[in-house]
Amino acid sequence: MKALLFILLVVVGALTEAEKQHLTEVELAAKRTPAMREAAKIYSEARTAYSEDRKKFAADRDKNAGKAFRKATAVYEATLKKAMLGMDPALEPLLAKKAELKKLGLDKVNEGESAADSDSKGNDAMRPVKDDPKLPRVLLIGDSISIGYTVAVRERLKGKANVHRIPQNGGATEVGLDKMTAWLGKGKWDVIHFNFGLHDAKYTSETTQRATREQYIENLRKLITQMKATGAKLVFATTTPVPMDGVLSPTRKFDSVEERNKLAVQLMQSSDVAIDDLYGTAKPIMEKHGRPNDVHFTPEGYQVLAEAVAASIETALTNK
Repeated sequence: MKALLFILLVVVGALTEAEKQHLTEVELAAKRTPAMREAAKIYSEARTAYSEDRKKFAADRDKNAGKAFRKATAVYEATLKKAMLGMDPALEPLLAKKAELKKLGLDKVNEGESAADSDSKGNDAMRPVKDDPKLPRVLLIGDSISIGYTVAVRERLKGKANVHRIPQNGGATEVGLDKMTAWLGKGKWDVIHFNFGLHDAKYTSETTQRATREQYIENLRKLITQMKATGAKLVFATTTPVPMDGVLSPTRKFDSVEERNKLAVQLMQSSDVAIDDLYGTAKPIMEKHGRPNDVHFTPEGYQVLAEAVAASIETALTNK
């Protein structure tokens, strides 16, 4: 995350207090213009509609609400920039700096995520790895939890393995079935450490899960077959805990990951796949290092997970 901190310093820290004050004053004045008042009204209505729509389960949401909100946001931002530059054209470089984080995608996060566990372009976890040909190649596959521990795993295995990861949030097993061929590519993998579970267990409506337990296991079975064909040693990470008994909000709730983990472990054992019990690793630290009412972790929590992941990979490399 050093690169991310550097970017934040460049974008925000490079401004003097006088520049910040001037920017604030011009922005406030710009918001009083007729064009901005009209843009703000449309934006406010779209944001309210979108916020109400987000309270529904995923399957019940209206895609048009999101589209309308994104369009209104773009118009609002463009109108504000035009109004500010009309008042002071010298603000162009300053506004360009403020826009840099958005260009890097650091604002692209899913529900509950932070920049550290999102698949935004500015996250160091998503940066390509240049191989040392003398070292074995490892591939991390998984959702936002895996993104959160990627950089720390690389640090722990520095000089021992080339640690790559898929270029996105792996999401549910259905995403894996669709993307696995592209993720595996044509290179040789020595170890593949994979994590699927949270997205499959999530309810998309009051009674429907993204994948039933039966679908989840069948999808895992297919993914194992595909990954084994590479000749890599496979390591499956059990799904980390969901606090609040699996109900984070009325429309953000999960099936029992404990029960799903039991089924997944049985499959792994019968398929000769090594197991990294991240559920067992994470459970004792949830109160201290889990984020409040969320499935994600603090930086310290991801460090704990990274220790377990790196250890399981080293074991797999030794036993290969």
